[in-house]
Amino acid sequence: MRGFSSPLLACLLLLTGCQSMTQSPDDVSQTQASAVQATPQTPLPPIQGLDAEGVTALLSAEIAGQRDQVDYALRVYLEQAIRLQEPSLARRATYIAQYAGDNDSAVEAAAFWSESAPDNLEAHRINSTLLVQQGDLLAAFEHQKRLLELGEKTHFSYLASQSERKAPAIREELLINLQSLRPEFPQQADLLTAIAQLLTFKGEYIDALKAVDQALAIKADDISAILLKSGLTGQVSTVSDGLKVLRQGIKQYPNNLRLQLALARALLKDGQIEEAKEVFSQISDKHPENGQLTLSLALILMESGLLEQAKQELEKLLANQQETHSAHYYLGRLAEQQQDIEGAIFHYQEVEGGKDFLQAHARAARIQIQRGKIDDARVHLARIRLNHPEQRVKLYLIESELLQGVHETDQAYGVLTEAVNTLGNDYELLYARAMLALQLKDLVSMEADLRLILETEPNNAMVLNTLGYTLAEYTDRYSEALLLVRKAYALKPGDPAITDSLGWAYFKLGQLNEAILFLQQAYDEMQDEEIASHLLETYWVAGHKEEAIALLQEAVQLFPEHELIEQVLLRFPELKNALDNDYPFDNKINSNTDKETDA
Repeated sequence: MRGFSSPLLACLLLLTGCQSMTQSPDDVSQTQASAVQATPQTPLPPIQGLDAEGVTALLSAEIAGQRDQVDYALRVYLEQAIRLQEPSLARRATYIAQYAGDNDSAVEAAAFWSESAPDNLEAHRINSTLLVQQGDLLAAFEHQKRLLELGEKTHFSYLASQSERKAPAIREELLINLQSLRPEFPQQADLLTAIAQLLTFKGEYIDALKAVDQALAIKADDISAILLKSGLTGQVSTVSDGLKVLRQGIKQYPNNLRLQLALARALLKDGQIEEAKEVFSQISDKHPENGQLTLSLALILMESGLLEQAKQELEKLLANQQETHSAHYYLGRLAEQQQDIEGAIFHYQEVEGGKDFLQAHARAARIQIQRGKIDDARVHLARIRLNHPEQRVKLYLIESELLQGVHETDQAYGVLTEAVNTLGNDYELLYARAMLALQLKDLVSMEADLRLILETEPNNAMVLNTLGYTLAEYTDRYSEALLLVRKAYALKPGDPAITDSLGWAYFKLGQLNEAILFLQQAYDEMQDEEIASHLLETYWVAGHKEEAIALLQEAVQLFPEHELIEQVLLRFPELKNALDNDYPFDNKINSNTDKETDA
């Protein structure tokens, strides 16, 4: 990872109050791509209240950045942003975190940025982008809402589209939130399109179609709305009518590639192969220089099962020296799908960059390892590490994970040890080695690695929680475990995993009322089997038998495999007996626990 701006120059800019910035906040788009444009090299505007302590700290942060010590630089910028209540420092911390790939810190910094500058458009855009990436659509909605209130372009429809795989309750809450804005903003097409998308996910196609028609009446060139209307029309009427919507859209906007690609995909889905090929051909002829378009066509063909046609498009990219990394990657995927193992390995190993770089080499190594050629895979990964030193950490992690996948746990641990010895105490490497040490039941080594991380990151909530939970679960150092988890909880009070650990530490100490309080809070926040098993055991031990049985009934429905629940029943057969006597409904749990008891 390369360092960022000259430290001396950066501090001179701070002290002289240089006003220049590479980007105006109002010019930054919603997308992650534009966020990346504002790297840590962006000079800062004047900072109100900057004192000697701040200058010293920021100078040390810039020097650290120049030396690739980005984690330290990030921490200092965030600390100074909070101390000085300075949005520009929070902005810089946000972009440094993105530059470092530290998503959690980016979210934390961006949250403070928008809190300290509530009318800053860029802050709300970046917050929304980061929260969508984290999967927190409801929090992202609040930033989109603020953009709407500030009169800025919104992306509610994108939020809605990202909710497809979320829990129905989250989609419903998002829908209610969007509908609540309608009276105040009746002419917002994006709002209507988002509502239509969520109604579609609910299967309420008629109401969704009405909403999307309203959106198009306000903004006829809303391509997302046209695409949604096409799909809805196909649902409530016929596929043919849905295709007519697309064709009408193309007639109005003949140069729009999204509509043309959607038509080609819809034709393929409807089995109109020849007509789809004709559309593909027309698109390709119009844009022979557009490698990304050719790649999109190839991927659509792959999705539709037209593998030979997809292969031809990908080979065309190689011949034209366009999108070569992606072309090799997908040719590898095709070869693997067609059982051409050597061809797959060849193409994967030809990927020398791009977004699929790590995935390609991981796949190549996985194939070799599965074929018993472990040494070949490891030699290849070692060569790639030499050629791509910026990816060494990820490549070491990949090698270790692949070896674990074939139960070569000792070799996997050795890889991580080599990595730490070569690259130093990198957070990801130490944490991965700690988790592997836990698998090997080497608690001493695990604790040592986690404490190494805490020496440089004493406020790392995840590491504090991991160490605290491990001590509570596998040792009798319960008081020490509680201190660690309480610190993690103070840093991240809304994290259900940490709340669960806190409750479990109290349980181990015999403080059952406190345990129930925090475990119930964790379970309310996230219905997870491990949390449920902890709460179930605590209820039973505390004598809350009705609550325990009610939770057990719910848990076996929510978690079909319920292996952790079964472990609790093995430890407490009287709980299983109570279930049998009062609620004889679950044969699987009875038969499984009986078998394990007999064993």
